[in-house]
Amino acid sequence: MIIFKAFFKILKKNLTGIALYVVIYLAITVFVSVTSTERADEVFSKEAMDIGLENRDQGRLGAALAGYLGQSNAVKKIPESREELCDAMYYREIDYVLKIPEDFTERFGAGEREGLIEGTDVPGSAASFFVEHEVDGFLKTVGMYLDAGIGMERALQLAEEDMGVRADVSFLSRDDARQMPVGYYYFQYLPYVFISIMVLGVGAAMMSFQDRDMDGRNKCASMPFFSRNLQIFLGCAAFTAAVDAVFLGMACGSCAEYLFSAKGALSAVNAVIFSICALSLAWFLSGFLKNQETIVGFSNLAGLSFSFLGGVFVPMDVMGETARQIARFVPSYWYEKANGEIQKAGGLADAGQIWLDFLAVAMFALAFFSMGLLARRMKLMRAQ
Repeated sequence: MIIFKAFFKILKKNLTGIALYVVIYLAITVFVSVTSTERADEVFSKEAMDIGLENRDQGRLGAALAGYLGQSNAVKKIPESREELCDAMYYREIDYVLKIPEDFTERFGAGEREGLIEGTDVPGSAASFFVEHEVDGFLKTVGMYLDAGIGMERALQLAEEDMGVRADVSFLSRDDARQMPVGYYYFQYLPYVFISIMVLGVGAAMMSFQDRDMDGRNKCASMPFFSRNLQIFLGCAAFTAAVDAVFLGMACGSCAEYLFSAKGALSAVNAVIFSICALSLAWFLSGFLKNQETIVGFSNLAGLSFSFLGGVFVPMDVMGETARQIARFVPSYWYEKANGEIQKAGGLADAGQIWLDFLAVAMFALAFFSMGLLARRMKLMRAQ
């Protein structure tokens, strides 16, 4: 078992990088599972702004606008000195400053609607959007009634009634929106780490055995060709089994209740099949790697590429139709599709479509293995 032992000696050199991917994966899954399962507030409340208001208007409209803003915001008096005003805005004691001119009611009633009031906001703050939205909404409503021939007093009364209507905001309950279990988020990001680890570990080992000088010495040795390749195969199988055991073992610690259920069993099968696919992908890609220095960057590139294309980091629901069609040509898409459908299944009897997703990932594994054989055959023919 000389080749078998050499295989793991090569893997040992990349053990630090493999461990780093495991830590990154755990950090991602813990963060996402915690943030995704936190319950949102069940009561909606409008955000109140601290508004500095100076009303110089002697008419009814200025007072009505100030009263409307005061219903849902904290209206404060503007400091007399400019220095005090700047300090108040700097320390966020005032979010927005609004000045209403003296002849505001007369000019607005005469049909002048633009540029009548002056507003100042804190740079980088979103307060101006909310306050100006409220001001524009109120004034446009008043203007609509005035344009219809209604007097100012009646128009203000109707506008206050209209603007006083509040929409009912309700949150989806757990019965309306399906709450994903922690196990779903644990298995969601496995494609990234599996591909990265397999390329980093198996890819580096296979590249070493494919080195021209190393391959030449192995061919001159007394070990038969079948025995040499059998030991390499056993090394790949043992490494894949070890990776599966590590991540399923961590699943026992983080979501044991989920793992030892019908859904958990399907998720485990999904992960094992994808690990075999990642192994085939790593074996295929190793034929194109030139040196050990590029293996770390290439492993990360492969993991990120397949993850983003397959919907691991970005849900398919937010992608365009073209992106979803392209995603069908990467195995991580079918893995994520199966991971979502597993959560809908009531048991193994409802796993009909899930088995087809498993088969799709297995076909990708076979395709990568076949392409690897073809690439090595063509490389051998060119060498001859």
